Order: sequence, then C-alpha cells, then structure tokens
Amino acid sequence: MWVDADFPGGNGVVLSVDGDTVAVERELRDTQGDWFYWAFRVRGCGGRTVRFRFPSEQRVGYFGPAVSHDRKHWEWLGVRDSCDGFTYGFVPGEDEVYFAHNMIYSAGMFADFCAEKGLAPERLCASRSGRDVPCVRIGGGERVILLTARHHACESTGNYVLEGALDGFLQKIPEGFSVIAVPFADYDGVMAGDQGKNRAPHDHNRDYPIGGGASIYPETAAIRALLDSGRVEYLFDCHSPWHLGGRNDRVFLVQKGDPKPLRAFGELLAAAAAAEPGAMSYDPADDIAPGEDWNSADPDFPSATNYGGKQASMRLSVSLETAYFGTEENRFSQEGGRRLGRALAAALRVWIGTNL
Repeated sequence: MWVDADFPGGNGVVLSVDGDTVAVERELRDTQGDWFYWAFRVRGCGGRTVRFRFPSEQRVGYFGPAVSHDRKHWEWLGVRDSCDGFTYGFVPGEDEVYFAHNMIYSAGMFADFCAEKGLAPERLCASRSGRDVPCVRIGGGERVILLTARHHACESTGNYVLEGALDGFLQKIPEGFSVIAVPFADYDGVMAGDQGKNRAPHDHNRDYPIGGGASIYPETAAIRALLDSGRVEYLFDCHSPWHLGGRNDRVFLVQKGDPKPLRAFGELLAAAAAAEPGAMSYDPADDIAPGEDWNSADPDFPSATNYGGKQASMRLSVSLETAYFGTEENRFSQEGGRRLGRALAAALRVWIGTNL
C-alpha cells in the first residue's frame, strides 16, 4: 500500500499505518489556524478494505469523501464511519484511487472545458512561481462581466459554478458585454493543494487594499487592474463556505454595501435555479447582508467584492458561496454546480435586460 499527495491539488500526510488502518491528516502549510482541506492518492490496495482516520472530527463530510480514479470525475463515497474517518473496500485490480475532502476542480479540467468549447485561454499574469495564470474572454463588448474563483485555493465548488456560467454565456451574452473569467485567483495554491484560506500574512481575498496600497499577489494585482479599468459592471466571486453545518450546507450570496440589489438579484437567481433541471437549489433567505454573521460591515474590508463594489462602473459586486457537500435533498455534484452556474448566467441576462 502506498499513500501520497504528490499530484496537483494534493494535500495530506500519513501519520501512521497499522495493518489496514491508516491515520492521515491535512497539511496547513502557511494557513493560520485550523482548516480542513485534504486530498490523497492510494495505490496498491486492490482487494483490501482499509480504514482511513483523521485526528479531528472536522475532516469528512456528510456523504463521506469524494472519490475519483482520474481526478476529473468525482462521486461521493456515500457513507462515512464518522466525521473523522471512512472505510473503503478496494476491488481487485483497483490499484489507484483518489480521495478528497471535496470534489476537486483542477487546472487540467478547465483546459479541457476550454478545448471542448473552442475557447482560447489567455495569460492573466505570471504567478509568484512563474506559472502562466489563465483567464478567458468571450464576447467583444466594452462593458464587462467578471467571474472569479479560488481566491481561497481549496474552494473548488466555485469552479463548477464558474464553468457553468461561462457555458451559459456562450449560448447568449448580453448585448454590448464581454465576459472575463479568472478561474484560479490563487493559481500556485491550487496547483500545490494549499488551504489558501487565512494564508499568512494574508490570503488572496484580503489582498485588495481600499484607498491605495499594493497587492502582494500577482493574480490579485491583475484582477485589480481589470476592476480599475472602469469597464467592469458585474463581479461574481465564487467561493465555498466553511466545512459544513447551518447556512454552510446551502448556496448563498454575500454583498457589501446596499443590500437592495442583493435581494433583487437573489429573487432572479432563485427562479433561474428552480428552472434549471439538476441545479443546486438556492433560497435568498440564506444570503448574508452587510454586518450580518461574518460579513464585515467595515467599509475598508480588503476583499475582491468590496474593492469591486467601490468602482464607479460597478452595478453589482457579490460573492456566491456554494456548499462543499449540501444536504441530502440538495447534494453538491459536479453537474449540479455547473447547472447552478448556468442559472447564474440566465439570471444576470434578465437583470441586465431590466436594469439598462
């Protein structure tokens, strides 16, 4: 048996092996405080039943781990021993299996999507490690809809939503608009399998100083330049919330500033999601208004949507949070996330059509 995290997005360390029981744990790296993301590969276990356990109860979701054989197609195991572990029966010949806290979305998956749809990724910037950070543009209008995801590297549900939104806009873009998508705002973190959340000295979604000052990450500096261009009218920053529980099991929107646009758009999104077969459901009652719960009312809070919301051109700047797992009645799936993204595109087309 061989257990490792040596692949893009991998995160984990083996603490001990005792027969068919493996103790594993996530790596925090430069995250301050606890976080929960992990992803590892197991090889050479065909025909064996192995229990994997974590030293914390905040590691495994309601439906067990996400399981894949190719890191592209993910399914929930469906069961967990408890919130700190799971057991997997490897069938004979099943010699390489990937397990993860959530359904990973890799850079390779985005490249495959672009190839399938005939999109040509562009270079947003070079990351700190020198990687070319991808973005895509569709449409030729001067007015811009900006879609971003992975400001926190582990929050992969947002990529499925972003991909679905792009697919929806490929069917029809509002007249006079173009769509720019930045799928990996922390590209190095996504490739390395970092938590990304609460990264020291601050994470990518705290790298938008209000009122001046430089960003420390190349990706956020490049996104700021887009926002500063005066052309971006709509910003949707896609995230995953905390591990699980309460509102974290659902889809919700978060906005700074005036809550009225949030409520109005939320009604459109709820209707569009209900009309999109297979989409994760959304209820505006779950949204977080400014100053509510963890949504800071600080006017200088240095997040992407707060920075975007202060641009004179901006009409709507919101975060869309999509649960890692969902609920029994509303489970997250790859296709459910994509269809939610298509609903987002449909809702925004209606919004733009009535708010010219």
